[in-house]
Amino acid sequence: MKKPVKIITMFLIVCNMLIFPCWLHISEAQEELTSNYWFKKGLEQAQQNNFDQAVEHYTKALEINPQNSAAYNNRGMAFSRKGNYDKAVDDYTKAIEIKPDLALAYNNRGLALGKKGDYKKAIADFTKAIEFDPDYAQAYYNRGNSQDEKGEFDKAVSDYTRAVTINPDYAQAYYNRGITLFKKGSIDTAIADFTKVLNLKPDFAQGYYSRGISWFKKEELDRAIADFTKALEINPRYAEAYYNRGIAWADKGDYDRGIADYTKAIQINPNPVWLKKRF
Repeated sequence: MKKPVKIITMFLIVCNMLIFPCWLHISEAQEELTSNYWFKKGLEQAQQNNFDQAVEHYTKALEINPQNSAAYNNRGMAFSRKGNYDKAVDDYTKAIEIKPDLALAYNNRGLALGKKGDYKKAIADFTKAIEFDPDYAQAYYNRGNSQDEKGEFDKAVSDYTRAVTINPDYAQAYYNRGITLFKKGSIDTAIADFTKVLNLKPDFAQGYYSRGISWFKKEELDRAIADFTKALEINPRYAEAYYNRGIAWADKGDYDRGIADYTKAIQINPNPVWLKKRF
């Protein structure tokens, strides 16, 4: 009687071995039918800067679940990275229709509208994002950028200030506030902001360059030269820094060094459109 039991037991084991791989295969196939599966695939491709593939995967996610607001938002981001801002705006709008309180989608649509030059609508979207998330530092920062583009410097400074109040380590917000303050003629305050940036990001060549421009504006030529030099140590191909250091040397009467810096700037960039402006 024991022998048949052994045979039956072995038969059951063999059956389980045969059934389990089939069950695993079906599970993977079923997973591929889910919107979340394709959403994750899209996210993986976007993180690798493969935006065409990301769009394809997000589109598959939306075919399975047309109410996936995150997929619309992320596909919009992929379109934005491809430079297709009209399609990006359409996707962000769809995400907002599905989830009207999605602050991220308002922020992202504002960015796309800003790229299209529609700063008024961009500001409206950033404002909406802030309404839904009052501590959204990036939305304040982005609204500040749009205000600056419109020439609304006081409003821009206010938004950048709010951004750094929420996030005291927001280096780019300090930097942009410094640029706007420089435009307003508040040079000392701009220098303070550039210095704050450099405390947070010591290898930020542009921060040294901008502070150098500010020192130059105050006719602090030695300090300007020191900052331009530091910018060049970090980025030896920073043509603008060579050019402006050349001006500072010339203003000090050191024409040989000035000519050497001008020459280096031209070697790096023979067609320097940046000669027309400093910020």
